[in-house]
Amino acid sequence: MKILVTNEDGIFSAGVIALSELLSHFGKVTVICPQNSDYINNLKSSLNRPLSLKKVEYSDAIDAYTVDAAPSECVKLGIEEITDGYPDFVFSGINLGANVGRDAFKSPSTRAIEEAFLHDIPSAAIAINEFNACNINFSKIKDTIYELLSYIMTKTLPGRPVFNINIPNETKSNIKGLKVLPMDTNVSKYKFKKLISLDSDIYYFLEDTKDSFQYNKRSDVFYIQQNFITVSPIVLRNTCDNDIENYQSWFETLHHESAQ
Repeated sequence: MKILVTNEDGIFSAGVIALSELLSHFGKVTVICPQNSDYINNLKSSLNRPLSLKKVEYSDAIDAYTVDAAPSECVKLGIEEITDGYPDFVFSGINLGANVGRDAFKSPSTRAIEEAFLHDIPSAAIAINEFNACNINFSKIKDTIYELLSYIMTKTLPGRPVFNINIPNETKSNIKGLKVLPMDTNVSKYKFKKLISLDSDIYYFLEDTKDSFQYNKRSDVFYIQQNFITVSPIVLRNTCDNDIENYQSWFETLHHESAQ
């Protein structure tokens, strides 16, 4: 099995090293990541500029590269140019900070697995509910998710799945279970805060309201706080197939009205 791994926290982040070592039990792993965790640059498109690809020392069993590009473009480059044929699975992670609620769709991690979906490759983004790597024992996290990843990698999955997986920062014995459920897109813990300077200039800052925001108690946002692993299948479509005929009729009406 050929496995492609990326992340948003940089090529030598503890999370991607732990994930790539774990996945090497299931097949040949290729790691392609941004060089560092520059969040702004990891969201930028690389259109109209060359990308610098550098091979880095990782381990004897893993080929690893850095690219000055977003994780999604690392995936595209890996799929189309670096791996020997299309990989069987793409993983993004293990990234710091849970990707839950509406905010998950802004994450470079989920954009990376969307790119895999566009190439018809099953994929999963994996994040941990902790922002400080010093507070994480990645050896224990690997033990926590080994069975889950083994199941994903060895079972015949329906369709071409895209999973958003979040892990509590707990030992395996403290994990209460696993929940498959939707991301609560009604929730965003980041809110704009308005500030006015002494010169009357207006500024907006995104503020983390994690301790005070409201959420659906049947959602991913709730269960990750209760020490459950959450798995959210993401549905991605290029077009709204079921609505094509309705929209065709709707725009035909517009065309007829314009022609009169």
